[in-house]
Amino acid sequence: MLKGGQEKLPKVVDYEEKKQEIIEKARIVFTKRGYHNTSLSHISKKCGIGRTTIYQYFKNKDEIFYHTVGSTLEEIQTQLDVITANEGLSFTEKLKLVIHQLTEEQKDNNIFMLLLETWLVLNREKNEMLEKLKQNTQQLKDTIEDLIEGAIREKEIKPIDSRSFAETIYTFIETFTLQRTSDNMNSKGKIESLNLLIDGLKA
Repeated sequence: MLKGGQEKLPKVVDYEEKKQEIIEKARIVFTKRGYHNTSLSHISKKCGIGRTTIYQYFKNKDEIFYHTVGSTLEEIQTQLDVITANEGLSFTEKLKLVIHQLTEEQKDNNIFMLLLETWLVLNREKNEMLEKLKQNTQQLKDTIEDLIEGAIREKEIKPIDSRSFAETIYTFIETFTLQRTSDNMNSKGKIESLNLLIDGLKA
């Protein structure tokens, strides 16, 4: 601690590592408490550091949330890229796997809960940081649309408006995520219904 109560700035070599540690701890806090019920004090306590130390890495809670969700969406996009790069699958098979990845595969971990919180916040809040998150979620939509266009091009499904259908699927995934809070939801049945819709478009 320096004179006047000022804390030493972190060493350059430790900066990114500590920043990532804060992001990972913040992910746990956001998924447990939600965006609105989380404060910098909650995050700093989870990290075992003072709130003033947090400001050495992030400007405010919104910036932490942005980096936390951005990191999470990058993880999901990486998973989707592995699916889309699999040349042994048809485009419709990839599309079904992507839907499965964004629903069933996320249900038992923090990624699923953080996705739920992200969609809720994006629908309620407006600021610069959160607007940037919409760009990240758009990439997920683009992946779905690209697969639909590929399926049309390869004559796996009938010609349709790929963008509208991608929006329909994405809306389904959002709704599915929001309804996950209900223990009575037949998740498997809902996904099978969407798969039947896709199969019904086969050329």
